[in-house]
Formats: sequence, structure tokens, C-alpha cells
Amino acid sequence: MSNTYFQFKKFIVHQEGAPLKVTTDACLFGALIETENAKSILDIGTGTGLLALMLAQKSDTSCILGIEVDKYSADLAARNFSESLWKEKMKSLHADIFSWSEHADSKFDLIVCNPPFFTSHKKNDDERKSLARHNDSLSHENLSIILSKHLSENGKAFIMLPPNEMIAFENYCSTQNLFPEKKSVISSNEEKAPHLFIMSFSFRPEKISEEKIFIHEKDGKYSKRFMELLAPYYLHL
Repeated sequence: MSNTYFQFKKFIVHQEGAPLKVTTDACLFGALIETENAKSILDIGTGTGLLALMLAQKSDTSCILGIEVDKYSADLAARNFSESLWKEKMKSLHADIFSWSEHADSKFDLIVCNPPFFTSHKKNDDERKSLARHNDSLSHENLSIILSKHLSENGKAFIMLPPNEMIAFENYCSTQNLFPEKKSVISSNEEKAPHLFIMSFSFRPEKISEEKIFIHEKDGKYSKRFMELLAPYYLHL
């Protein structure tokens, strides 16, 4: 049985009954997101609020909005936000991102999304887990459109996807005049093929920079780079 909560150094994530729990990949994603000059942050598909809380810890933003389509997860996020040190600037909203976007013109300096990965994989019998993992409800094309509408002129968007999915997503972003800036290529260790790309996008075309990150060393211990990134968050680093 998985833990009902995940304790970080400065906050706790209650996750009992959530379709997706705290993962190493999601924590690494949160640690890599840059918050400099971001006064407003939108977390699309906030789940239990993990990314939003990680960003709240390392930023001086005045507003963080987490939008989540799953009511139970949105309520958990609201609880996690309310029990955090940054509760005054955090809000969890239960909504479908498209319905919200139709009636909202808000612009954000930073938009983050750990979107549903899969387009053609066999779906989970659990409807809530399937919704969280498959992009029927949030296609890459529609996500790129939402980013284009709600990202401020000088803002950045950070997205995490498997390599093949990210390539397709980049193509959709290009049609919205969103350009890649940084790419983190994530592998379990140096002998494994990359399983994730974490990328930032903006409206300014720039030469893209790339970093390879291995989560583990060959002996199974966390890599130096991983520990450096997660030290502000993990209890035992």
C-alpha cells in the first residue's frame, strides 16, 4: 500500500486516493523549472499540487493557480496548499482547462504542465487513472493553443513528456509561435536511453541549450546532479 502522504522538507503532499502519486520524475521536473521573474504561475493539471508547492518554495511569486479536472485531486491540492507556508498565494481550482480558458483572459509569467503522456497505449480500467495518463482530454495541440493564449509576452512554459511525445508537441508549439529554449534529457542512468524530455518554451526564438541528467549512478545511488537539484526538497538529501 502506497503512503497516504509524501513529506518534503518544507511541505507535505497528501495523496491518499489520488489517481497519480508523487514520483521521482515529477519531483525532478519541479526542481528544474525556473521561476525567476515569474510573478504569476499557472499549473495545468496540478493533481495534488506537487509542482505548485515546489515552485512556491523557490519563488517570490504573488499568485499560483493550480487547475485540475479531477475533483478529488483538486480538493487534495486545496488541502495541501492550505496547510503550506505559502497558502496566501496559492489556489486550487476544480475545472476543465478548456472551459476555464474560454472565459478567462489571464496571462501568466510561468506556465507548467506535466500532461497526460499517452496517445495510443492501452488504457487503465480505472477511469480516473486513465484520464490522468492519456491525452484524450488534453491533446498536445490543444495544450499548445492554451499556452499561446495565457502565456505573457516574456513568459516561459515548462513541459515534461517522453521523447516521441515531445517531438510532436514541439511541432504544435511552432504553429503557435512558441519556441524551445532549454531541454533536459532525463535517463535513469547513463546506460539507459532517455525516457523523458523536460523543455521550456517562449515566444522568443533562441538557440536551444541541452543538458543530460542521470537520476542514478551505476551503483544505484542518486547522481550528484540529481541530489543537487532535489536537496532543497527531499528530507534525506
